[in-house]
Amino acid sequence: MRPMAIWNACDPIRECLSAMLDLTHLRTFVAVVQEGHLTRAAERLHMSQPAASHHIRALEDHFGVALFIRNARGLEPTAAGLRLAQGANRVLSSTMELDGLARELQGSLSGRLVIGTVDEPNLFRRLAALVQWVRQHHPLVELCIEGRNSRAVTQGLHAGEIDVGFFVGAALPQGMDGFQVGALEFVLAAPSHWREQLRGADWSDLAALPWIVLSAGTAHADIVEGLFRPHGLKVNVALEVSNEALLRAMIRGGVGMGFVRDGSAREDVENGLLCTVADISSTTGLQCGVLRIRQSDPIVQMLLTGLHSIQET
Repeated sequence: MRPMAIWNACDPIRECLSAMLDLTHLRTFVAVVQEGHLTRAAERLHMSQPAASHHIRALEDHFGVALFIRNARGLEPTAAGLRLAQGANRVLSSTMELDGLARELQGSLSGRLVIGTVDEPNLFRRLAALVQWVRQHHPLVELCIEGRNSRAVTQGLHAGEIDVGFFVGAALPQGMDGFQVGALEFVLAAPSHWREQLRGADWSDLAALPWIVLSAGTAHADIVEGLFRPHGLKVNVALEVSNEALLRAMIRGGVGMGFVRDGSAREDVENGLLCTVADISSTTGLQCGVLRIRQSDPIVQMLLTGLHSIQET
């Protein structure tokens, strides 16, 4: 290990700025740390796995330290990798602030704005109206909308991949501001042929059955934990999936049970594809969030103004 690289690892911001590192490499690095997996990070950033791998190797060569070690689940950051990832986050945050200042000085709004959103039909209709509003009032602004799960939306906000995000959650995460744009009700759904088995089932019976869940840190995971923790129970996780569309498909296929949105569940119940467990449901918020450090960015303010405008019409 080169002595200079050791000193640089202790001061990642100075190293990054002095060498003018490619910000795309830093975003890839942060995404891999968050996902713990190269392929998932590449998919999230809409790039190929070889390109993401090249970014990581380039950073390791630049810093002179190993950033990750492989394990059974994917990639785990080294101690140096974790420290450098913290510095990379600060660099990306500073860059976003600088971009906002530049737009403020330009006068007329222009540039590219990325919106991250979960799959929610009512929200999609509002986003279509928002796109029309932006095209009418700020034609020089280029919009991009990315579909992700809630966890990936919030991670994208922190990593600077997304400017404004819509995600499911009871509250806004630390470091974010925004507002609730709606509420979603989730019901406990199971394969249709489980209907008789579920009659009279208590909490222990339900917890012992096979469950399909979304990853930790998502609203789905919080709902499951919030309902079963007071009973001192943990559910029997049979499968973890990345989004609700997969979760519904696995329930319909007989793999297990899980929480799905009420509207989706009603449609599947009517078609005989699943059944619901009576009186077990949970309501949580649909949030619009932006990093607190981005609040003064004119292009972000413009989008939030547009959102409030279309809500009032």
